[in-house]
Amino acid sequence: METDPVLGPDFFGRGEILQILEKRVQAFLKGYRQNIGFVGQKSVGKTSLIQHFLATIHEPSLITVYVEVLPEPFDYFAQKFMGALLAGYLKAQGEEVSMEFNTLINKSKRLIPKTLKRMRQIKRFLDQEEWDVAFKEVLSLTHLLQEESGKKVLLVLDNFDRFEEFSLTDPFREFGSALMLQKETLYVVTASRIRKAQEIFRDKLSLLFGNFEVLKIKPFDFLTSQAFIENRLSMLKMDESIRKFLVELTDGYPYFLEILTEQFSVLLKKENEVSLSDGILARAFELELYQRKGRLHQYFMALLQNLGKGQVFYTSLKVLLAIALGHKKVHHIAAYLHRKTDEIKKILSRLWEEELVDKKGSFFTIPFPLFSFWLRQVYYRREFDFVGRYDLAVEAFRKEVSLLIRRRVEEEKKELTKRVEELFRRFQNDVIEVESKRIKFPHFTEVLFKPSNGRVFPVEAKAPGTRWVCQVAYGKVTEEDVRFFIQDIQKLRKKVQRKIMITLQGIELNATLLAKEAKILLWRLKDFNELLHLYDQPKVIL
Repeated sequence: METDPVLGPDFFGRGEILQILEKRVQAFLKGYRQNIGFVGQKSVGKTSLIQHFLATIHEPSLITVYVEVLPEPFDYFAQKFMGALLAGYLKAQGEEVSMEFNTLINKSKRLIPKTLKRMRQIKRFLDQEEWDVAFKEVLSLTHLLQEESGKKVLLVLDNFDRFEEFSLTDPFREFGSALMLQKETLYVVTASRIRKAQEIFRDKLSLLFGNFEVLKIKPFDFLTSQAFIENRLSMLKMDESIRKFLVELTDGYPYFLEILTEQFSVLLKKENEVSLSDGILARAFELELYQRKGRLHQYFMALLQNLGKGQVFYTSLKVLLAIALGHKKVHHIAAYLHRKTDEIKKILSRLWEEELVDKKGSFFTIPFPLFSFWLRQVYYRREFDFVGRYDLAVEAFRKEVSLLIRRRVEEEKKELTKRVEELFRRFQNDVIEVESKRIKFPHFTEVLFKPSNGRVFPVEAKAPGTRWVCQVAYGKVTEEDVRFFIQDIQKLRKKVQRKIMITLQGIELNATLLAKEAKILLWRLKDFNELLHLYDQPKVIL
């Protein structure tokens, strides 16, 4: 399911990325080209970012062209590309742009006859189903248009990694050749499949990698997410626990935040309320997630289309549901579904390639917490609905939402050291990658909290043959904090195998160097939250 981009005054954030785009365009106009690749998960806002930027460009010497690569026949894409090229050219000429392809051709006849002649040749190749030749000629159009018009071209290819789905022999070889030859075209490409895009840049476009600036578009961080909510609901009151619940569940994905805050505004206005209560939030979730006509419900149903067809679809869906229900390891999933481990591994491999699941050591997770919530609380409930009555099912869903909010309130009341203790007790000899290091997390037989120097608070965990000591630093970590931690460890009679500091507010450079010298693992808030997420614990949102 495709979503409309957010433009104009409704566009939020991404100031740093917009500045990079502006600098690259200005440098391109002066003769220096740096192609750009944006990679990021679906719903992270790549299309909105690009479309918003294109709407702000007012350079008479530049033709801007936007083409989205969809799962469609190649001849559809080719005509769409040619139409977008003509529309971009006419817009740069100050002409009114039509949506009709023939009208675009008629308006361009006297202005760019060579380009139109090449387009007619492409049409003949398409009629003869000579797809490879047609693709090569399609990519050559920007160079020909630039020569004929005297204007440089900014070409945006949204989801360019989907070229491989066309019936072409080697699309990225042709694409790479076009990149090399067409110096007067600035390429901006996007991809939602991060690993696939990185593979294309590394293996298919390796000779050009140095000429591509690859930027990862991430979800909003916690502070930006909260600022987004305040921006959209500026005149309304909201309990802090509800705000944090929303930030955690949406995980900072702009599309999810946009849809939900919009629904909140509608309901609050309808109810003549100025405060977002648990009840209104649950009602909004019902409308957008539970009801089949809800935008988020339809969006997630569309995501399921990537699972395949027939038996492949149902087995893949069952694996996704198992993960959403908390079965995150291969053998746990296999046992839950009563399937062989090798079969589950194959399904997980396919889901991983489609980037519908992430792998964290021995754990498999669903990248979107809201999608996981929907699978667990909506799709699963409907698949195994023993209630029958719709009103009772909806009421159960609302209660579950309220229960999750109350759980967050209870978690917020706990000391962070208590939450670290609870996390450590959940380890079951799991292998997890933290900060690019694969670490085995033992099944601890004893976990206890030991008050120390007042600013950082250690947790000690023991298992046969190993001992860990972990400190949670509430403020920015200084050299003095690290020295105190080292002194505390030196007081222990038995050897400590793992020394960990959780740096909630960051760490000074000299403190980092001292910690590394002392072989202390430094876990940022992000690392700590990833571990909490793996073990189904609410994240820490400061």
